Amino acid sequence: MDLGGGRAAFVLTALIVVGWFALGTLLNIRRGNRLLRWFQPGMTLLGERTTLRWLGSSGVELKVQHALPPLKSAEVFVLLEPRDLPLLWWLFRARGRRDLLIVRAELRAAPRFELEALHPRAWSTRGVARALEGDRWTPAPVPSGSPLVAYQRGGGPGGAGGGRGDTAPEMLAGVALPLVRLAVRRTTPNLEMQWEVRGLDRAESHDVVEAFRRLAQRL
Repeated sequence: MDLGGGRAAFVLTALIVVGWFALGTLLNIRRGNRLLRWFQPGMTLLGERTTLRWLGSSGVELKVQHALPPLKSAEVFVLLEPRDLPLLWWLFRARGRRDLLIVRAELRAAPRFELEALHPRAWSTRGVARALEGDRWTPAPVPSGSPLVAYQRGGGPGGAGGGRGDTAPEMLAGVALPLVRLAVRRTTPNLEMQWEVRGLDRAESHDVVEAFRRLAQRL
């Protein structure tokens, strides 16, 4: 048995794993910081005095200390692919995981209806549509050509319990793509939107957050 060759293979494998981890961590930190710089102008529309916290190397949390009306509180998450862990990265990527930007808010008054519009094959919404159907949510229309599916409950937009006669297509119109999920809930968070980062940074962050605020004002 060639013990020397075995040790050399072990050392080489360890160096590859450690090197990949270091490179993947560096890539995620750079990508996260670049996205935070892009998003910073839009943060002023959510409120003042934001705290930042890294969640490992694959997530960033931003919390707004003093949210602007109609928001009571707001938080932003950047969820990155686990590029520092090659096996998990390959597994999650095969299942559709991509870098996500998530904005959540509690409103000063709870919505009078509930709405879910989501991409059924996205990583973060896997199984959500099936759960909604089992929980007596009813299908709602979406804009023509949209890859999203929508469900409503409690009267829904445009119904007896809806707000200001809005419909799901009207609420989704003008929202920056690629939108992964729009959730309107009576429970907190009352409003949540998710976007794939890929392609989103070609828009202005001010416009992305303004779309979020416009929706909050209509609820």
